[in-house]
Amino acid sequence: MSLANPTRLRIGMHGNFGGKDYRVVGRVVMGESEDDEIYYWNEFHLVTKSGEEATLVYEETERGGQWRLFTMFEPEFPLTAADAATKRVGDRLNLTGDDVRVTFRGSSRVYRIEGEAPEGVEVGDAAEYFNAEGGSLMQVVSWTGDEVEYYNGVNLASGLINSAFNLPYESGSLSRFAKAFSPSGSSSGSGNYTSGLKFLLQAGAVVLLFFLIFGRSLSCSASYESAPTQKMSAAPPPLTLGATGILDGKSYRVTAHAVVEIDETGSIFERHEYQLTDDNGKTSRLVCGLQPGDKNWTMFTPLDPLEPPRAAECAAKKIGDAVNVSGVDGTVREIFLSTVRSVEGDVGGDWLSGAVRFGYLAKSDYHLLLVRWSTGFVNAISFERGVAVPAEAAKAAFTAK
Repeated sequence: MSLANPTRLRIGMHGNFGGKDYRVVGRVVMGESEDDEIYYWNEFHLVTKSGEEATLVYEETERGGQWRLFTMFEPEFPLTAADAATKRVGDRLNLTGDDVRVTFRGSSRVYRIEGEAPEGVEVGDAAEYFNAEGGSLMQVVSWTGDEVEYYNGVNLASGLINSAFNLPYESGSLSRFAKAFSPSGSSSGSGNYTSGLKFLLQAGAVVLLFFLIFGRSLSCSASYESAPTQKMSAAPPPLTLGATGILDGKSYRVTAHAVVEIDETGSIFERHEYQLTDDNGKTSRLVCGLQPGDKNWTMFTPLDPLEPPRAAECAAKKIGDAVNVSGVDGTVREIFLSTVRSVEGDVGGDWLSGAVRFGYLAKSDYHLLLVRWSTGFVNAISFERGVAVPAEAAKAAFTAK
């Protein structure tokens, strides 16, 4: 495998996400020996003007390219380097209150640095590490000498990367999982690039993506800068907290309201989402327009599949894929990143202010399927069935008579 950059990211490019400007300042090529050959992967070093840092990792696998983002965390139950060195594939551990199982052990080395690497990272540096997972959690423990570091990981579908970076889609582009957190965890190459996490600096949040725009000819240059994507702010809220009404013959009360920012291909916009609670205490989600200018609202009700897909499986989906959860099927039409900007009411989980989730929306002729996931919350993945509600009916139902 080559030390050359296999992606369309280039040093010097920068963009805006969540009101912050990020710039690619460096690329670190990591590697691990496999059967007398060296397997390489790339880690892009991102920095803001205020000094915040993050690393976006890209690995080429037998099944295609794979992106992941890792962020450092402080464990509730830390390990010493000696403890970490005793862990083997299959061993269980608990770092944050959630059980995980070791799926791979390995070691890595820095083979090339282009531009500015994270502080302290030099060519030739080596680290030991293991990967662990449990449910939707992906964690990495990395150590050199007596120093141990811990990272949470999240899979990013290539479609989401294209959307986040505002990149044109490439013909034949596919998003698949890397070997690192394959369900079997049996491949000797699994988790290869995650060993480079020893050299990641702590990131402020799991959503440190940024938008890049390439020239119209699809060529790229470090001198190019992305044009900022205009964010459309939400209009004044159409419903009030505490309002009651009847939809589809059932009584509801508006028990929470959130302004949610949606980040999709070429657009960033805010929308109003309402939590509705019926007389039995069950909640639904009423979304005021899935897209800017959408006249219809959508009512989402929770799904509880017997065998729910894991967050990693959901993250691998791309636009055009067919999906089915609890008999609710459809074709993936949108891949997005959602951030709760403000919230009012008695809520929790992914309704918390600042909560971030990745997701996709699938559509059929009869209904919608909304899937959202995150490694940052206990309830890391949710499934909801959606049906359209005319705006006039929604507003009329909850408007004081």
